[in-house]
Amino acid sequence: MPLLSFTQMRSGSVILAAVAMLTGCSGIADDAPPLEKYGAVNFLGKRTGSNTASAVTTVVFFEAVGLQIPNSSLQQTDQCVFSPVDTLPTAARGDRKAGSAIGITVGGSTRQLTYVDAEQRYITPVGQPIRYAVGDVGQVTVPGDGTNFPAISGSVKLVEPLEVGPVVVPAAGQNMSVTWNGTNDPTAAIILQLKYPNPAATSFANEQVYCALKDDGAVVIPGGLLTQFQAAGTRRSLTLVRWRTNLVSNNDARLHLTSSIDTTVVIP
Repeated sequence: MPLLSFTQMRSGSVILAAVAMLTGCSGIADDAPPLEKYGAVNFLGKRTGSNTASAVTTVVFFEAVGLQIPNSSLQQTDQCVFSPVDTLPTAARGDRKAGSAIGITVGGSTRQLTYVDAEQRYITPVGQPIRYAVGDVGQVTVPGDGTNFPAISGSVKLVEPLEVGPVVVPAAGQNMSVTWNGTNDPTAAIILQLKYPNPAATSFANEQVYCALKDDGAVVIPGGLLTQFQAAGTRRSLTLVRWRTNLVSNNDARLHLTSSIDTTVVIP
């Protein structure tokens, strides 16, 4: 288990906006490049068993210029930064329809997600997630809506449930080992968030060690980076996120598909 080399930074930037939904803006200057059409599909999973999970699925469509698209296959090295904890709630919204319903096929079963006007998106109804097993693929079929958005389809392999090994807080100055059920799949990646209050008297976790990792099942956090985490004593947690992406393009549009799942361990 190699010792991870960290980039030590105290800034608002993070390595990767991995599981954030894509968003766009249509208000641009007259001399700006032409707007491009994007679709963003997010399978947000929750573990239901060692080999099963369920996913709330959200689909939005919009236009944007020069969008930076997250790619899990490019995150195959281990890097970390210090970062503030983002506590602002987010909700993905689009600015257009791409048909009356979006077809989602998983494990041979197809669901139709209808457009929710009030939320400007397609989403699985509350209490009706899409259930899947390890190895399943999410196939998305977009019928299109004239010049609003073209027909397009794509798929992404749905991420496997996460299982975290025992979490032990080391003595001051000692390294901290974190393990999980790694896939060693080069299309998957891991985000680790070690959250804590700094200063220790802060009433909520406002700082974190934020890591972008390959999904090989183990990382060692150097003890020199844990000083504030150990001083906090309370309101500490460890969150792991596994994510996988795929990007499909045609002449008129791009469809970005993301599957993610997370688990959080509260640390006394």
